[in-house]
Amino acid sequence: SRPFQADFPFRMEAVPGAPRRLLLNGNQAFAMGALAGGCRFVSGYPMTPGSPVLEWMAAHAAEYGVVTLQVEDEIAALCMAIGAGYAGVRAMAPTSGGGFSLMVEALGLAGMTEVPVVVYEAQRPGPSTGLATRTEQGDLLFVLHASQGEFPRIVLAPGTVEQAFEAGWRAFNLAERYQTPVIVLSDHYLATSVRDVAPEDLDFDAVVIDRGEWLTGEELDNLEGDYKRHRFTESGISPRAMPGHPKAVYASSSDEHNEYGHIEEDAENRRRMHEKRMRKLETARAEMRLPTVYGPDDADRTFIAWGSTYGPLREAVDRLNGQGMRARMLHFADIWPVPRGVEALLTGETVAVEGNYSGQFADLLR
Repeated sequence: SRPFQADFPFRMEAVPGAPRRLLLNGNQAFAMGALAGGCRFVSGYPMTPGSPVLEWMAAHAAEYGVVTLQVEDEIAALCMAIGAGYAGVRAMAPTSGGGFSLMVEALGLAGMTEVPVVVYEAQRPGPSTGLATRTEQGDLLFVLHASQGEFPRIVLAPGTVEQAFEAGWRAFNLAERYQTPVIVLSDHYLATSVRDVAPEDLDFDAVVIDRGEWLTGEELDNLEGDYKRHRFTESGISPRAMPGHPKAVYASSSDEHNEYGHIEEDAENRRRMHEKRMRKLETARAEMRLPTVYGPDDADRTFIAWGSTYGPLREAVDRLNGQGMRARMLHFADIWPVPRGVEALLTGETVAVEGNYSGQFADLLR
């Protein structure tokens, strides 16, 4: 209201003793969570509805030491974020579906070189320009299969402002722990809808920074033998090292490579290296969270939700139960890899409610 005070000189007095509340939308909450989680590099090109994440970070960049860049296009945005991630900085690129379309080759670069990076993709209706100021959940299968070839990626889809905050810091932990791209799927509805939340529901005390398999300078000083950046491991995760240490000199190529990062086309090496990368997906599956259950355990009908359909579907479940039906909702915020143990929850008649034509998340659960 500040810009219009001259025209609207009315004031609302604070209610004595009222609890403090915050007004936040999903974009702001995610950016706040990312900042709390150690994000210190953001590069992007403006595209509704993802642009406010870049704007929010730019507004707080000087105070918190965040490099924030508006670059020439989305290709440069993700490539620069990957470069920052390679150098050991927690980095992300915010965009929408059209911008993500330009990022897909660079996404494959992150997958091949095993560089952690976060992409925030706030969906809007497509194809092409579509409806730039409306909402849709049409990009799920796209982000799951984006870029040529196969490589692991993790997909989160918060459904509330509080979940958006948590996804902001969790995404970077997952990216560094599994050394792979993490895509956070929002949409116009969640990204721009303002909600009032209790400050304690944005749990800063729960924020932890886990950098995963990270070799310190002291560990590298005492390293025996050569450093293998892409060493074969049972988990698929190879220890990372900050570039520049004399004992951690390695190549990093978008071509297939051996354990040292040197280009190699040997068929057996290709098989082992490809399987090593893909094993990270199974390792990560154990960490993916089961859906939030809302409603009775003995429900006759189970509704499946993901992302921003949380609110409308929760209200629908309340109404149906008020009419005598036994209904419940399973809301997924961890989308891919699908969490272990989901099968046990899919009982009775199951209905997927999604903001897309083809039931994309239902396809993943079948």
